[in-house]
Amino acid sequence: MSLLDKIITEKLIILKEEKYKIRMFQTEFLLSIKSEYGVEESLQAIRAIDGVTIVTAVDSLFRKNSGTYISKVRIKFHPKKESMGPDKYIDEILLPSIRGASVPGVEVLRKSPNIERVS
Repeated sequence: MSLLDKIITEKLIILKEEKYKIRMFQTEFLLSIKSEYGVEESLQAIRAIDGVTIVTAVDSLFRKNSGTYISKVRIKFHPKKESMGPDKYIDEILLPSIRGASVPGVEVLRKSPNIERVS
């Protein structure tokens, strides 16, 4: 095998490995969660959204006067379609799902402008 063939083979292996890597991103949200739905139950509902892999409560504070939790949440996700970027995924899938019937009692107060690629 010539040197050129060896280099081409090595590069093809790298490309093949890249093809199977999952594009994983993370961002944070500030959520208001009604106490009757509970923080953990609400995070479970968010985990069930298509493309979401990990949901972590970074911090939670109970507001007695309003009966809600204010929770800072980190969400890791991977858009299934290669053509869909993280911003589009958040705007078209994640936010409508959180605001919809699949995650009751949760209101998005703020979304972080920072989206980090984690893999």
